Amino acid sequence: MLIAIDTLLVAFLIYRLLLLAKGTRAYQLLIGLLVFVLALHLSDVLRLETIHWLLDRMTTLGPVALVILFFPELRRVLETIGRVEFWRSSLGVNPETEPIQRAINEVVNAVQQMARDRIGALIVWERKDRIAEGNGVALQAEASSPLLRAIFSPGSPLHDGAVILRGAQIVEAAVYFPEISQNPDIPSTMHTRHRAGIGITEHSDCIAIIVSEETGQITAAVDGTWTQNVDADHLRRLLSDLLTGEARPRMLARMMGTALSGVRKGRGERKPTRSSEEKAVQGVTAAPSDRSR
Repeated sequence: MLIAIDTLLVAFLIYRLLLLAKGTRAYQLLIGLLVFVLALHLSDVLRLETIHWLLDRMTTLGPVALVILFFPELRRVLETIGRVEFWRSSLGVNPETEPIQRAINEVVNAVQQMARDRIGALIVWERKDRIAEGNGVALQAEASSPLLRAIFSPGSPLHDGAVILRGAQIVEAAVYFPEISQNPDIPSTMHTRHRAGIGITEHSDCIAIIVSEETGQITAAVDGTWTQNVDADHLRRLLSDLLTGEARPRMLARMMGTALSGVRKGRGERKPTRSSEEKAVQGVTAAPSDRSR
């Protein structure tokens, strides 16, 4: 009995770690590591002595190399495991959603007004992965529509860069991401702000909301997938599903690819089956490409 419990606990931890790594660069590194181990084993079985000797020598520095390669992901995993929300979600317990819902309403109202006034904005909402790393201006303020509009106002010293939300709090402003998306499917009319928003969703499970200052269109990006010309009601519904709903984030991101017309995929994925979760994001419609800085 104890052996079975021990095995289940180990399997559960491995499963959770794989979920944390899925869709990130760490997941790709894990695939590469498995290929290396397979090549090492096959070279031994096939008696390819020279190749096996070279691969075997490389394993000597393996632990150090893994720490260097996985350092950002290891830190993120440890931070995630240390948060109460990780264990709540694992046990199927939903955290308090009322503050999140209030923050969603404030963000949607701010985005709607900035789109009307043609004020460019990039809002990134954290979920499990940590995005804010102290690279911007720390705020630790409750999310509100007036504050967001003041931050992105052209005369504000914080209007460039992204605003990062964690839960119902604005944690940082004027954040510049080191990598922008190089996805060739992104239209040439979508520039730095959109590529930065889409790029950060390719490497984490966050949500990016981009407002174009040239057209006033709102774009939502999740898991490297984006849709343009999202209206306030559909944006509110999408944020509610992703931040307070029980649907798995990656599953919802894949559903966007089939439920929304005009959505361009950031990565190739298998076609998902329809479910009740898919209906929650079906109302969002896509529009022609917009222009933004």
